[in-house]
Amino acid sequence: MKTFFFFLIFTSLLWLFIQFSKNYTREVEVAVQYTNIPQDKIFNEESDQALRMVLNGNGFRLMSHNWKKRILEFNVEDAVISDDNQYYFRVNKESAVLKNKLDFKGRVLSIQKDTLRLKVDLNLEKKIPVNIAQDIQYAVGYGSDKGLVVSPDSVMISGPSQVIDTIERIYTENLNLEGLNVDYTSELNIDVSSFSSTIKVVPSKVEANILVSKFTEGNQKIPITINNIPEGVEIKIFPKEITVVYRVGLDKYNEISQRDFMVVADYAKVSEESSFLTLELVNKPGSIHDVRLQEKQVQFVVLK
Repeated sequence: MKTFFFFLIFTSLLWLFIQFSKNYTREVEVAVQYTNIPQDKIFNEESDQALRMVLNGNGFRLMSHNWKKRILEFNVEDAVISDDNQYYFRVNKESAVLKNKLDFKGRVLSIQKDTLRLKVDLNLEKKIPVNIAQDIQYAVGYGSDKGLVVSPDSVMISGPSQVIDTIERIYTENLNLEGLNVDYTSELNIDVSSFSSTIKVVPSKVEANILVSKFTEGNQKIPITINNIPEGVEIKIFPKEITVVYRVGLDKYNEISQRDFMVVADYAKVSEESSFLTLELVNKPGSIHDVRLQEKQVQFVVLK
């Protein structure tokens, strides 16, 4: 039995050796890469990136070629023709250079094309702001004075100039928080899903910070200022003060005063039939939130 298996294995190996010693012809596709592209240029996807060819050689050589997945490299400095945006490279199937690049000892019977084109674009770099798609819900009685702070607040993007020129801002992954009542810090990835591989973003992540504190409701009575009263006309309004209501952090509560606010009414915007002035809050401190006027209008009379 052992002798039988020995001869079976021996004859199988002998048969394989004979078969692989024969010559075969096979069509293959070889990847193409370009080196030493100028730093102010960037690879364009319209460039030739593969070359089909027909190879002839014994089975061992063809099998070795398939296993190693050869790559044809072309140095930009060796281009036979070039201009600002394109480089051309000659490919000769009889050339020893081609066989050396392929590391193939057989014959190259034919190639798909005898000239390869590298197309490049101007590589543009610019700084753009980071935006966060956010839905932040604080727990009752809590809030944030500064809100969400992003660091860094901008990133550098680079790529083909015709694409970079159209990008004005960039977004992170969504940030959704509910019932927030403590300080929050996390890293957010820059969303590059809509960009091609030629667009580079640095850094690829930003840090999101929220300083959370207890909030309370505050209010101030603010005198109303009337603008654009015609000369010789006297206006009386009812009431003369309006209450401004807002939310503020407990640590800032005592810092807020009446002089931080200004409420105005523009007499020039009143229609002839109306006896009401519309109020507008034009000044308020930056540390308050959810600001509203208890009344949006006041009644007035003209004294002749």
